[in-house]
Amino acid sequence: MRITLTIFSIISLISTAIGQQSFSLDEAIAYGIENQNSIRMNDLEIANSESEIKEVKAIGMPQVNGAVDYSYYFYVPKQPVQDFISPAVYQILEAEGLPTTSQGPTETFQLGFVQPQQFNVGVSASMLVFDGSYLYAIKGAKLYRELIKKQKDATVDQIKAAITKAYTSILIADENKKTLKDNIITLEKSLIEVKAMYEAGFMESLDVDRLQLSYDNLNIQVENIEGLIDLSKNLLKFQMGYPLDDEISLKEDINGLILKFDADVENDNIPIDPNLRAEYQLLNTTQDLNDLNLKRFKAGYLPNVGAFASFQESLQRTNLFDGEQTGFLPTGVVGLKINVPIYDGGEKSAKIQKVKLDIQKIDLQKSEFTRGMTLQAKNAQIAMANAKRNLTNRQKALVITESIYDRTKIKFKEGVGSSVEVTQAENILYQAQAEVISSMYDLLTAKVDLDITLGKL
Repeated sequence: MRITLTIFSIISLISTAIGQQSFSLDEAIAYGIENQNSIRMNDLEIANSESEIKEVKAIGMPQVNGAVDYSYYFYVPKQPVQDFISPAVYQILEAEGLPTTSQGPTETFQLGFVQPQQFNVGVSASMLVFDGSYLYAIKGAKLYRELIKKQKDATVDQIKAAITKAYTSILIADENKKTLKDNIITLEKSLIEVKAMYEAGFMESLDVDRLQLSYDNLNIQVENIEGLIDLSKNLLKFQMGYPLDDEISLKEDINGLILKFDADVENDNIPIDPNLRAEYQLLNTTQDLNDLNLKRFKAGYLPNVGAFASFQESLQRTNLFDGEQTGFLPTGVVGLKINVPIYDGGEKSAKIQKVKLDIQKIDLQKSEFTRGMTLQAKNAQIAMANAKRNLTNRQKALVITESIYDRTKIKFKEGVGSSVEVTQAENILYQAQAEVISSMYDLLTAKVDLDITLGKL
């Protein structure tokens, strides 16, 4: 029986290990970048932009087409033609002094110029020789690809921020859970001692009830925190693109992450460079596209030149398979075509004006982005400094609160203090612990916000 239970336990542990992965913060971010559907969508957009570049390039490549067609005229088209042969014959006879009959009125007859059956085989080619707009269109397609890549960078930054905040919220909740469990262990020991003293007649039942109530409240808080951790883990899984039904665990601890984040902050005067932000780079690329569009529309005033060539053989017969009739008749032509824009109703001029306005808009957006980033960075640095100072103060206050709580418990056990004092000291201790944990969260959040603002996450 014991062997069976052991085997079952091993199988359970293996199954749990297979279904659960443990991540550091960096590993969670890397997993999210690899598996988030929003990133995959960006990758598909990049692949689509590559196809668009090829599509634009194809416009300037030689275009070759072959054609085969067969036509049967069940009514052959004819033209009314006056009799021009008889008058000419009479004129010649009269000029030679030969006898002629009297010439009647000129007759009109129907004359057909095509055969009932036609079979044509041909090939044609054309090529764009020069078009200023085409050259800028190729550059624009490549810039569009860069724009999509910048959008992906912005998406990556958003995913990093979301995963970092979800990860740290789990660590905060887990730290809160550890603190509550430590309090439960301490309170449980006190409760056992008080119950023993009550049974010995040294304590009142009210003292026991107060400790029991505190003990029960802590257990309820632990259950609530465990539910919060589950919700936070689901959010982290979602942000990572991780299977929601699989278990996940975290490698980091809150204190180690705080030390890591604190080490990343070199000084209070961090340089602010908007070019480090993917959003600003996106604005730059959009502006480059606007500049290119302006040149493209201006190039639309230039002539464009195209070359063409075609060769065709045509078979026209009454009976298509009668080898006695005329065979294939070849036709070939080559040439150049020049289009010179003269007047388009002001279309190109309107487009040029619109692009100029777009350029001015992007310039304003870049200026406003830089101002906003500077404000965010300064505020984030202040928030970071305040959070560090507040955490230090809260930790010092916690040490003092713990000392007061310990002394109050000693007085209570020695019979010179009341359970009310213990309860009050206990509540103050729990409040101090909560404030330390809250200060940790504020510090981590301030660091993440600072990194997001500076483009260094």
